[in-house]
Amino acid sequence: MNFRLYLIIIIIFSAPSRALTKPNNGINLEIKPITCMVKQAGQRCEMTAKIAWQSPSKMNLCLFQEKQKLQCWEQAKEAKSTQIIQLSKSMLFTLKDAKNNVVAKQNIEVHTSVNQQYRRKLRSDWSVF
Repeated sequence: MNFRLYLIIIIIFSAPSRALTKPNNGINLEIKPITCMVKQAGQRCEMTAKIAWQSPSKMNLCLFQEKQKLQCWEQAKEAKSTQIIQLSKSMLFTLKDAKNNVVAKQNIEVHTSVNQQYRRKLRSDWSVF
């Protein structure tokens, strides 16, 4: 049991950042951590995320969690912030410009520590004792 927990923690912290940007726009978005662990599927995950982005020129940009606006920056080339985010499923975070065009995006995944579908029974249904 402890080995599984250590393995999961190692995988989470050693996974490379999956910042996805449109080619040649020069805007980089990085949100860490990139995964959130819950005990069972469907549970709400709340975590503190560190958000950082850089742009080659000053821009007005807003960060969205799916369609919900989280934070905006005016005439900035880079920004760093911390947000408390809540997830119940994997979600896409996008950075949009003033014309509502997506300039960068990153997916945050929700993983369960126990997969109920493949969990084997620990004891039989009947017992002599």
